[in-house]
Amino acid sequence: MDAWRTDWANNKENIAYKLNSGECGGSYGDAVLILCAVLSALAAEVWPGDGKDRKRFVELLKEFAPQNFETTKISIPLLIKSLSSAGRADDVTVIQREFPKSQQGNVLTGEDDKTEGDILRVCPALSSKDLRKCSYANLLYKEVRSPYVHEYRPGKRADSRPMTQRPDVPVSYVGWIDPDPNNRDRDPEQRIYFTVEWISRVATSIARAVDRAGSLPLPAPSQWWVDGCSV
Repeated sequence: MDAWRTDWANNKENIAYKLNSGECGGSYGDAVLILCAVLSALAAEVWPGDGKDRKRFVELLKEFAPQNFETTKISIPLLIKSLSSAGRADDVTVIQREFPKSQQGNVLTGEDDKTEGDILRVCPALSSKDLRKCSYANLLYKEVRSPYVHEYRPGKRADSRPMTQRPDVPVSYVGWIDPDPNNRDRDPEQRIYFTVEWISRVATSIARAVDRAGSLPLPAPSQWWVDGCSV
């Protein structure tokens, strides 16, 4: 097996860790830019071509990341936000009733997020496409990778700081309060945070998997996972 992608990704991981720790004036944003560039490059090699950057990025995380990284897990806070914005109050009620947060206080983590199957069992009215927009894989692209590339900051539904220092928690949520004094009674808006460690382990694991994949590129799927094709 030619392991050049693995070696290359490991090198970028080391750089990302150093930048995230503040070396050379680095920051979280510098680290995730490098790591997401690794993922984008791998996705472009597996499925080359134009007009499908997000779809192949998400597909890469779904198909090549080990299952324990839970890249297809659905963010419950951001799903609720998405459904609320779409005027789907009945679905929001079901989700909130069936999946109440387990942690005490205001700290939310990915421990309360669910799989697509978990959600569809209690709310079958939702479509896979609705849910997959709020998957970790898609959120990493839409709220971290793209905003940092184009604006050098996280997206409106993401943050660059964690809400917990627990080393075993790769995903947490930062609550933002609307500064409008007329809206102070409403719940905080939750923004997702992915640790550099989680993104880097996803990237290096996928690089190893692509090295083992054999002949590239691969044929594009008949329908991309993020668009709602079957699991």
